[in-house]
Amino acid sequence: MPGVEDGARAARSSVPGGPGGRLARSLRVAAFAILFLSGPLRAGDPWELWPELDLYKSTGPTTRLYFVAAWAQGKESEFRTLDVAGYFDLTFKPFTRDAYKPEGWRSQSDWRQKRYLWVRLGYDHVFKQQGEEMSTPEDRGIVAVHGRVFLPEGVLLEARTRADLRWIGGEYSTRYRIRGELNRDFGILGRTTNVYLQAEAFYDTREDGWARELYQVGAEVGLGDHFRVEPSVARQVDRLPEKSGLWAVAFVARWYY
Repeated sequence: MPGVEDGARAARSSVPGGPGGRLARSLRVAAFAILFLSGPLRAGDPWELWPELDLYKSTGPTTRLYFVAAWAQGKESEFRTLDVAGYFDLTFKPFTRDAYKPEGWRSQSDWRQKRYLWVRLGYDHVFKQQGEEMSTPEDRGIVAVHGRVFLPEGVLLEARTRADLRWIGGEYSTRYRIRGELNRDFGILGRTTNVYLQAEAFYDTREDGWARELYQVGAEVGLGDHFRVEPSVARQVDRLPEKSGLWAVAFVARWYY
């Protein structure tokens, strides 16, 4: 699944002018990039559906709570997972002055909008079912550090490092994840639409190697002060213990309070 712990990305860098053409070009470039990065495709690669519900609750100017429920159908049709997670976010003030922010940046009210660095701590319980039988569930403690920086033309570069502290059937392992993202805001029909491209690598201590890659292209659309939706397409490539791949269509609904 894509990171069910991931936060919202809308209202990042309002940039006016030519949204339709720029959006189309951005989507074409992102689609080409995800195909290029994910390597050769196979005709038998399955498709999955990844629906997700998120709830964000601000608890102060620098803190918030984040709750997630995410569902996924496994590579085999009889294998399913349900992630239920809760997180605590803590942001820090920018280390530099506001000289590099795009015009209009100050007028936006996103919780993360004025932060360049934040930390996320959380717990995730993964229910697993194969056919009619429940499989061994997984418990994860999660520690992540996020950072972001503005690039020219209103593009944002975001990076995240994350450690999953995993207990599966009483056995402990660690999974390290490194993710990079490029994103940009467009004004479409009076709504802020953020188009993004992500690439993430997973190091699994159980396999003692880089076991998985995940590429994702999508857009988050603001539908009001408290609600956003995010459709996306993902390409997952597993390297260890054996090579395999899948495609997924993801849809996330997010509420903010």
